[in-house]
Amino acid sequence: MAPSPGPPAPGAPRPSLLPYLVALAAFLLSTLLSGAFPLLDPDEGRNAEIAREMALGGDLLVPHLAGMPYLDKPPGLFWAAAAAIRVVGNEPWAARLPSAVAAALALALVTHFAQRRSGRAFALRAAALLYTAPLFAVLSAYVIFDMPLAFCVTAVWLGLAAELTEGASGRRRLGMFAAVTAGVLVKGPVMLAWALGGSLGAALLFRSRAPLRWLAWWPGWLVVLGVAGGWFALASARFPEYPRYAFLEESFERLTSGAFEREQPWWFVPAVLAAGALPWSLATPWWRRRTPGEESILSVESRTGLGFVAFAVVFFTFSHSKLVTYLLPSLPMLAWTAAEAWSDAERQRRAAWGLTIVYVALALLFGVAGFGPFLARAGAPFDTAAFAAKIIAGCLTYIVLRSATAALGRPERAFVGILLFTPVVLFAAGEPLLRYAASQSGEPLARSIADMSPAGRVRYVECYSPGTDFRLGRRSQLAGVTGHETTSNYQVRYRATLVARGQWTPLATGADTSRVEVVVLPARLVSPAGAEAGLQPPAGYMPFFRDDRFAAFVRR
Repeated sequence: MAPSPGPPAPGAPRPSLLPYLVALAAFLLSTLLSGAFPLLDPDEGRNAEIAREMALGGDLLVPHLAGMPYLDKPPGLFWAAAAAIRVVGNEPWAARLPSAVAAALALALVTHFAQRRSGRAFALRAAALLYTAPLFAVLSAYVIFDMPLAFCVTAVWLGLAAELTEGASGRRRLGMFAAVTAGVLVKGPVMLAWALGGSLGAALLFRSRAPLRWLAWWPGWLVVLGVAGGWFALASARFPEYPRYAFLEESFERLTSGAFEREQPWWFVPAVLAAGALPWSLATPWWRRRTPGEESILSVESRTGLGFVAFAVVFFTFSHSKLVTYLLPSLPMLAWTAAEAWSDAERQRRAAWGLTIVYVALALLFGVAGFGPFLARAGAPFDTAAFAAKIIAGCLTYIVLRSATAALGRPERAFVGILLFTPVVLFAAGEPLLRYAASQSGEPLARSIADMSPAGRVRYVECYSPGTDFRLGRRSQLAGVTGHETTSNYQVRYRATLVARGQWTPLATGADTSRVEVVVLPARLVSPAGAEAGLQPPAGYMPFFRDDRFAAFVRR
């Protein structure tokens, strides 16, 4: 089944409109999902508000949050989101548009190269496995840096595999270095780590220096230095502390210390890869014996991709900073390799039985959650999830029966069962997921403020909801001591520098509220009858909103 290195067979189907159709379908589905849920604070609300401030006519060179420089990340994602917001307005799906586009482009690349390699059926399998991976599907409708980064890493991976198969091409290498440049502008030096580390991982798997040769192409590095390096130089000229923060604090310190409070146990990386690609991550028979004379059971694309995955496993296992989203760029490579396994007639029956076993386990898990006492005793917003878990358990039980039937008869039909997990979970759990999203969103507070004081000035005291500012379409005042409310490590660490430059916008906690119509306090510090821990609602204000995060007061 696995093709040996070399160009596609002469009889292989020619490229068609299939990649574009797959990309269009994925884009429409991601956009539909983008409009179904409000923005989640702090990450989505923060990233969307930065883009809104940029779209409003702010600084295009350096992103800003709450009127202060935000140098935690480069401006690539914010440029794209700001452009969408300028056209569409302050809508959640507009801020999420860059992720939807990046997911569609990544799928188009995978489909295009897969069709060239092994035909339309294989291309559709690879694209379907990738898009229905829960982590990929959800993050395609999320305001996050990792989906555009995943597209850039995918372009480098497939470009490198094509070079190993067809030989070096200046045009292809230019595209690969353009992807590196875009990735650096989206998420910084980690894109360089993916490009260099992934190529090294591929070289080790191939036992050859060939995967490293593209890195010696100096015109490509001129592109990286000229574009990404040019932006970095301009930003550093305005903010001389930025090189230290970007390389020593944001990158090196994040990797080598727990200062960013993102440490996870050793098993975190394999757990994320397994859960993020359910059910095929566990159901796929990843290995088989080689036949006599067969060089490898894997294609050049799979071996190259597994070099990138191996880099990610090693790099993020030893890193002291781990988040679920960091592993997203690994999914396209794993989906390609899984598609090869599901296209192999020798492995299809094992795959069908594996899928049956995985769905049995998942059905039991959701059944225990739905019929047991755990969710029934959970507080809001999970107190309504028991019914959803029962529905999911029932649907998965049906898929178990269909998969077992396929395994006994025509095992290739079991593949359809893989594609059902993510849609079933999202649809059945829609209500509790929506309630959870609302509890973590600034949308309810924004609606209440718009009703009570449509044009009034808002002040946050020792708290902040960037998603609320995004939906209101205006920047609120902040009052606090350290600035932790913005969740910007740069702003917190360089507070004294920003104060000295006159770029620090938060006011003192006890600042005069005479010109403020709405005051928002942390709900945990305010009781319905008054305040605790020293925070008092200002005199002359009455309460009008309260949830688990905020208590809001409007001038009488």
